[in-house]
Amino acid sequence: MELALKTLGAGYHFFSKLDLKSGFWQFPINAKDRFKAAFITPFGLYEWNVLPQGLRNAPPSFQRIMNKVLSSCIDFSLVYLDDIIIFSRTYREHLLHLEKVLNGLKLHNLTLNSMKCQIAQQTIAYLGHAISSKTITPLPEKIKSIALLPEPKSLAQANRFIGGLSWYRKFIPQFASIVAPIHAVTNLSKSQRYKFKWGDDQSKSFYDLKNVLTSRPLMLDFPDDTQPILLSTNDSKAGLGGILYQEINDVIRILYYHSKLLSSSQKRFHPIEL
Repeated sequence: MELALKTLGAGYHFFSKLDLKSGFWQFPINAKDRFKAAFITPFGLYEWNVLPQGLRNAPPSFQRIMNKVLSSCIDFSLVYLDDIIIFSRTYREHLLHLEKVLNGLKLHNLTLNSMKCQIAQQTIAYLGHAISSKTITPLPEKIKSIALLPEPKSLAQANRFIGGLSWYRKFIPQFASIVAPIHAVTNLSKSQRYKFKWGDDQSKSFYDLKNVLTSRPLMLDFPDDTQPILLSTNDSKAGLGGILYQEINDVIRILYYHSKLLSSSQKRFHPIEL
């Protein structure tokens, strides 16, 4: 997914997003294989005629089919299950790309959900992010949903909070250090989960992370390929961090924040060995 997001940041100015209507159900199951997806109800035994969403192999099978359907459009489109993104540098080029994708879908009798399609946009929402030609930001509604989460009272709630945040850690400097107290009580084996205990340190970490999310806009720039990319690093006894950035016309443009906690063995290494 990160690779897909980076691909969209390569200087493209126009985006379209297409959504298949009930995508899984547009693909029939071979008659000889339908018994494999059979299910029992009080009214009898039933078999799926089309691809069901809950089948273990349904997502990879769906993805494989869609990759084949749009194989001729691979240079200007991304497919993630039933979501299709088309990206182009100019408006005229975008119309040609869009036509080619639509023809590919038509050839295989695939229909779109027009209510969910967006055509020739300069900013597009994709995989929880808002993407333009120069920047990438988290979707406001995603940040709001995390910010509204109550303070965890169980291991499951704590893991849900961390899981929601981790997708946006690249926007947060020193994320690993801030979240460390929560990781300390959630990184438990199955047999040790009863030891979960939420204390003052975890509470402080929880509210510090919420403050980072909501106190300032979270935004990263896409790199300018004509300018050098710089790396700044720092380390401590607990972890390390780094920033990828560019300095253009005396303006610092942040490309990525990275941070990582050190294991007990890594803490014995010299910084240049990490």
